[in-house]
Amino acid sequence: MLGVFLITGGLGCKGLSSTEQAAITPFTLEYWTVFDDVDALQKLADKYRADRPYINIVVRQLRSDELYPRLVEALAEDRGPDIVSLRNRSIKGFKSKLAPMPATLSDTTVQIIKGQLSSQTVVKSSTRAAITLDQLDREYVKAVKQDAVLDGKVYGLPLSFDNLALYYNKDLLDRAGIPEPPTTWDEFQEAVKKITKYDKQTGKIVQSGAALGGSTNVPGSDDLLYVLFRQSAVSFTSSDGYAAFNALGSGYQSGADTASMSVMNFYTDFANQERDTYTWNDTLPNAFDAFSNGTLGFFFGFNYHTALLKARAPQLNFGILPMLQLNPEQPINTANYWLDTVLAKSKHQKEAWAFIDYLTHSAVTKEYLEATNRPTALRVFIPAQRDKTELNPFVSQALIAENWYRGSNYEAAVSVLNQMIKEWLLPIPDPNRVLEWRQEILNRGAARVNQTL
Repeated sequence: MLGVFLITGGLGCKGLSSTEQAAITPFTLEYWTVFDDVDALQKLADKYRADRPYINIVVRQLRSDELYPRLVEALAEDRGPDIVSLRNRSIKGFKSKLAPMPATLSDTTVQIIKGQLSSQTVVKSSTRAAITLDQLDREYVKAVKQDAVLDGKVYGLPLSFDNLALYYNKDLLDRAGIPEPPTTWDEFQEAVKKITKYDKQTGKIVQSGAALGGSTNVPGSDDLLYVLFRQSAVSFTSSDGYAAFNALGSGYQSGADTASMSVMNFYTDFANQERDTYTWNDTLPNAFDAFSNGTLGFFFGFNYHTALLKARAPQLNFGILPMLQLNPEQPINTANYWLDTVLAKSKHQKEAWAFIDYLTHSAVTKEYLEATNRPTALRVFIPAQRDKTELNPFVSQALIAENWYRGSNYEAAVSVLNQMIKEWLLPIPDPNRVLEWRQEILNRGAARVNQTL
């Protein structure tokens, strides 16, 4: 607060006009984020305040599982942050609570010119155009415009961009006699079989090849389903966002599995005791925990998992590969990242948006990316990040990754898909109605997902 005191406490302020004094009236911006990037953000906030000492910026980190409950509670009590990081899949659900980016951004800087006998305070106000939809399309990876723009207005901008990749335990692969990590789904299946180990007496899994086939203990199970459907050239959602994974498909033949059923079978076979790829079940720990503990060969995760792994298991010898593809010529991946937004209840919406623009769309964006080792959402930084081993798997896929969900309640939609996976693994009540039973599960799942839109 020292900077605020100097400006308001008598270093030339008497010479300022009433307009200038009003422009530098002290206020606070409260910023809620979910990542462990608070130090990097606070450093950039301090840099921003160097020319704007009348702004106090408070950055708070919340756990991802407490962010939304705390935000809803704060909004109900007519309080809360000015800026909040929201998952790209939650923008529509919070739209009525958000303030879109204005067409222009106002900014006021303060410079103190020290002389031998006195100091002069120079206040400079300016206005600049905010990022346009064309710029958003040109400068960011394509998923950003698809997620951030609602009804022709920008509701958020990302500091970074994340997508799905394949983490693997190098030591477990070596012990299983696998000289190179898999690059195809066929190679992946064979590697899983070699890594998986069972207790000889109980038959229980003691070491899993991969966390696939399950739901609640597989983070990102919805993303994995989406990727497998799309890679198999099967629709997961329609062009207008509705669930379409229950469609029979144009080439469907009566009495045979639909394309959707084949994808569901492939995924759940990893949790089906009757299949040779059986490697996972719902009694096992969360997939991230299992990978951290060294009892899981392959883990499908995002870039943010890298820092978590290093913190929790510093001795873990792991590598990262881009997402496996069925057709490398037409790669498919999913985008799961966060956008910085401004709440409509904020009393400083324009100033909040100016700060977001500074963080996400200026020269300091590169500083943030380098400090946090996060993949970029801006196309201009992709070439340089491709040369970084840990970032390459993610930035190499950034241009093709897309978000599968743009409804109002992502958590509810994930819950529906998890239930669908569980039902798929249950014994079929009537062996004579296998196909009908499977289709009913798909129809029920699609209908319930669509209810969340």
